[in-house]
Amino acid sequence: MTRPDPSSDGLEPAASHWLERTRSVVLNVMVVDGLAIAATGLILRRWEGIETDLDRGLLKKLLLGGLFGVFIVALFVLGRLGGRSRLEAPITRGSRYFTSRVAAAVLGWCTLPLGLAYGMLIDPSLGGVAPFWLAAMVLGRLALPRALDLEGFPEPMPEGPEPPR
Repeated sequence: MTRPDPSSDGLEPAASHWLERTRSVVLNVMVVDGLAIAATGLILRRWEGIETDLDRGLLKKLLLGGLFGVFIVALFVLGRLGGRSRLEAPITRGSRYFTSRVAAAVLGWCTLPLGLAYGMLIDPSLGGVAPFWLAAMVLGRLALPRALDLEGFPEPMPEGPEPPR
């Protein structure tokens, strides 16, 4: 009995190429997320908070609202811009899939500067910045491509241009 090739995803060659390229870029963004989280932790551990004349309650609401807004926009990008209905056309399927997944992962990274600002201005404790760190990692995980996303379309993707690098 032979075992199936673990690198085989059962997709047509063009779809498999886009899937692997997208996976590589999203994983790279997640590595940058991890490095940014580590850097944020070191910064907040070593430096004291910044005093400001602005109302801390208002700043807290703005930064948490920004976190919520970025999270919702990233979910919109994943669901609507990279949804099955937008991927129907075989000519644009690969590029739209790549763009929606990478954009969602990058939007996840955008929560990290908000977390640093929250830590510097409001609460430098782990409990204060954890929601920002968690949002970045959750969005990165949701953006990871799966073979299932590119299966079941009636027309195959054409062999064509390389995915953007």
